[in-house]
Amino acid sequence: MERESRRPFSGRAGKELDRWMLRAGFRDAEEFRRLTYIAALMRCFPGRNRQNTGDLRPPPAAVANCAHWLDAELKLLQPKVLIPVGQMAIARFIGPGSLEERIGKRFGERPVIVPLPHPSGQNRWLNTPANRERLNAALALISELRSNVATTKRTRRAKQ
Repeated sequence: MERESRRPFSGRAGKELDRWMLRAGFRDAEEFRRLTYIAALMRCFPGRNRQNTGDLRPPPAAVANCAHWLDAELKLLQPKVLIPVGQMAIARFIGPGSLEERIGKRFGERPVIVPLPHPSGQNRWLNTPANRERLNAALALISELRSNVATTKRTRRAKQ
């Protein structure tokens, strides 16, 4: 699906990500997609794996080759909150470590980084109750940050 739409998270995993964002306080998937900018580590779709059970994991050299594009986008957008989704994106922004050490926690200040596991149906990480609780904590953090950003915008408008 991503290959045809040329947009990250436009397939089955994207629908699960949309459901997570509803839990984080967005009214609907359309609002989430309208108010957020979704980028990928790579600019080209890596393809399907040989077993046709998911996408290929991009090789580190390909991710490094595309890094300047993502860096330029983030410099231009200056996001207040960054939500890396999946182990590769989390490692790119926070460094190596386990999902258990990162999901449900916030890192940094500007942007605040709130990592999420990958929403792929292939991901078995969420089969553990403790990991589902970590996801719930991460979604609660996103909800809190979203509320803080909205309050800040309303306050700025009132002062003008």
